[in-house]
Amino acid sequence: MLDYIRKGQVEIVPSGERNLDEFSQPHHTVKMEKQGETRWRIVFDGSSHEDHAPSLNDTLEMGPNILPEILATLHLFRLHPVGIIVDIGQAFLQLSLHKMDRGVTIFFWYRVIKDNDGNYETTREM
Repeated sequence: MLDYIRKGQVEIVPSGERNLDEFSQPHHTVKMEKQGETRWRIVFDGSSHEDHAPSLNDTLEMGPNILPEILATLHLFRLHPVGIIVDIGQAFLQLSLHKMDRGVTIFFWYRVIKDNDGNYETTREM
């Protein structure tokens, strides 16, 4: 989580700035082990909802499926001598939300404090 904060992908909400119409996003961690290395990933539950209220996923606007078919994409690699690929693993975290819409993406984490040197550390406080 501190990595998200350092990269500017999430922001800390100062105490007392929460509104009543906000929804706290449930989340959990997933442990991934690969080649003897253990990594943790945070997974947010956009389908979670309160009684008689829609989830975040229910309220998002659905658009067309813009992912190309896999077979057609693989076929394109045969047409040219060079293929270029990219890793978009962090692409979602690069999206910016309007301030009015940020209330539905709030999540609780340990209290984070920034020291005089610009470093972040967590406390056991919520």
